[in-house]
Amino acid sequence: MNRKMDRAKIIAPPPLLGVACIALAFLARHYKPLPLFSSGGPLQIGLGVGLCVIAAIIIFIARRQMVAQGTHPNPYRPTQSIVVTSVYRFSRNPIYIAFLLVVLAFAFFANSLWFIVTDGLLFCLLHFGVVKREENYLAPRFGDAYREYCCQVRRWI
Repeated sequence: MNRKMDRAKIIAPPPLLGVACIALAFLARHYKPLPLFSSGGPLQIGLGVGLCVIAAIIIFIARRQMVAQGTHPNPYRPTQSIVVTSVYRFSRNPIYIAFLLVVLAFAFFANSLWFIVTDGLLFCLLHFGVVKREENYLAPRFGDAYREYCCQVRRWI
């Protein structure tokens, strides 16, 4: 198989999709404010920070597990192995869940419903434009081992 083509045919880098959704929400908020709360406060900031910390921990652990298993977290590189330990026992896509948490955190930071809307958009983009395409790449590559993993671990949560 051509090394350049030995990867999932995803629509865009997942972090870029997250950043684009955050930017879109800020743009929408500029033209049509939709506040979540009547006034800002430390609780909102605390919730946002908490979600970002949880997301950072998930990303750190997930990336560490991938590297330990000899595969690279970059979806533009070939997948060398299926990671089934640590956070991958609970979700097949923990890093993407972390991206969703970051966008949700911005809803609290910016006090805007638009970030929840774009979080839904990000979920759809990740699900159909990244995850399903990665699954189509991984299933033939790892066969029964991957199908068994899919039966044991949920796609999201």
